[in-house]
Amino acid sequence: MEYKVTVISKKVLDGHVKLNLTSLINVLARYNLSLTGLSVENKLTLEGEENLIIFTENSELDKVIIDNINKLGSNKKVYGDLAVKFVNNGRNLIFLPVDIEWETLLTQILEEERDQSKKYCKFHLFGKNPQSVSKDLENLEGVTYRVIGDNLLTDVYLSYQGAESLIDDKQVKIAGIFRDNLYSENDLGLSQIVFELLRLKNLKLSVKETVTGGKVLSRFNEDNEGFYQVLKKGEISEREGALDAEKTYISAYNYLKDTGSDVVIVIDGEFDKKGMSSVIAVGDKSSILVYKNRFNAKRSECLEMATTCALFHLTRKLRQNDFAF
Repeated sequence: MEYKVTVISKKVLDGHVKLNLTSLINVLARYNLSLTGLSVENKLTLEGEENLIIFTENSELDKVIIDNINKLGSNKKVYGDLAVKFVNNGRNLIFLPVDIEWETLLTQILEEERDQSKKYCKFHLFGKNPQSVSKDLENLEGVTYRVIGDNLLTDVYLSYQGAESLIDDKQVKIAGIFRDNLYSENDLGLSQIVFELLRLKNLKLSVKETVTGGKVLSRFNEDNEGFYQVLKKGEISEREGALDAEKTYISAYNYLKDTGSDVVIVIDGEFDKKGMSSVIAVGDKSSILVYKNRFNAKRSECLEMATTCALFHLTRKLRQNDFAF
């Protein structure tokens, strides 16, 4: 199913309120729905047969509905006194207030529309672009999917006829396709997974950053309340000399020993005209692994990708000898 979005809001037009399209696309994708278009209008028109999500200001929501009530029909449902859904000749018309937390309301509405005969699942991947993911899935029979990617991370939402046996063979098969890139089957991000693994294993982490300038530590603190409980030491420093994998390895080894932590990660790198080269060392007392990466992109995108790489490698290290988390 597809939805078109219409925005009727002076606050949006004036820039006082922003509609988070990325969040909207992700909410729709979870239910294998897609966004086909977006328009910002002064007045609502209900011509055509498209399913619509109509965003307007909370104070104007009732007025917009009343002004168009003759075209909306009588099949109406209200959600939390804030959102309204009409079904008119099989056409869905969802009214949402743009200036409050609408994601929860939209999720509640779409959850009711979910086909209960189907199985829904999601996979979060690292290092697979959306095009290659779609190619991997295109020959799977009976599977509908949506793929969304951004800066080395790709979210895959799938639905198919529900498995009758206790073991879902289709889901196991899909997970096997992405085995080397899969980091989560729930909504936990990489930094949250690292935090939970450290907490459950009762381990202390030390983080040393140069090129990323504290972005890894910031990501941890933003995503995880109480992260300081598993952090032994965090440090932002200047690199000395040329970028070198062996130096990064030695730095990680010494930092692990000097801080007395259980796990260490050192992120180093340098920029040039085309992008950034990075070296990431992740390890514990048994082994330290070094990863070299090259990013050809804008500076801000390179920093995001280096941060994501560091968190993914740390996740894999913490999951060694574990079945899953």
